[in-house]
Amino acid sequence: MDFRHLRAFVTVAEERNFTRAAERLHISQPPLTRQIRQLEEELGVTLFIRRRTGVEITMDGRALLDSARTIVDAVGDFEIRTHTLKKRASHVLTVGIGWGLWKAVNLIRERHEARCPEVPIGAGDFCGERRRRFDVVLTRGPLDPQYDSEVLFDERFCAVISSRHPLATRASVKLSDLVSEPLLLWDRDAGPAVYDKTLALWQGSGFKPTIIEGQPAPYTQAAMMLVASGQGIYLGITSPFTQSHRTSGVSVVPLDEPRARSAVLIAWWRGDNSKHVKEFIRSAREVFPAKRSQSRTRLRSA
Repeated sequence: MDFRHLRAFVTVAEERNFTRAAERLHISQPPLTRQIRQLEEELGVTLFIRRRTGVEITMDGRALLDSARTIVDAVGDFEIRTHTLKKRASHVLTVGIGWGLWKAVNLIRERHEARCPEVPIGAGDFCGERRRRFDVVLTRGPLDPQYDSEVLFDERFCAVISSRHPLATRASVKLSDLVSEPLLLWDRDAGPAVYDKTLALWQGSGFKPTIIEGQPAPYTQAAMMLVASGQGIYLGITSPFTQSHRTSGVSVVPLDEPRARSAVLIAWWRGDNSKHVKEFIRSAREVFPAKRSQSRTRLRSA
């Protein structure tokens, strides 16, 4: 006797018909008939009386039905719980990463793997307006209304200039120092938050630089080539947790201007209360505790 025999017995008793019972069990009728016969032989009793209109359960069958149904229900519940656990264990938490933020994400990943080693983590680029869905993202605001978010840390705006430029050795620069330099500006889709803040900073300063549009994004090698060869400057961002633009032939000089900062956020889909997402957010808070006293911030796109 095994579980298949008991499930076959209960199903036939409920359907009162071998054909319907076989359809419900997704097997053909001969194997079902064989299972019932094997069970009757092992128990030494007749469970059903076969009639033209179907089957009728015997008194012995009725005496055993409740016990058999209890076992079938228990095993069924066990199978459902096992499936749920497997599904949870196999769920890959996907993290969207804004450009330059890998170092910050990796710090969170290391902490999260120490806390939740059973949860695999996948990642992808989170940039531009065409964004695929991630469980959690690290990016810069503002964000669309469907996200909830919290500030993790701040980045500082900087000037990305040729290392041969007279300003390259300065401790900081103002926009007034840069107004005569060609400002290299990329397509907004490559980094809307930094793009918008760059223009806002210039507009608020009262200075109007010469803008060269359609350039590579400031984190690319093509952009570094333009800067190193003295063809213009970028405004970028920097922090202890942000990959720097600094490389051979390029200098990164902090920008000394009011509001020349950008908030890095951890964001998730509004209303998503899944355990995996909550635990990843908790790991992020433990890595970046400085902003925990701030209340949750919801940043919306203009």
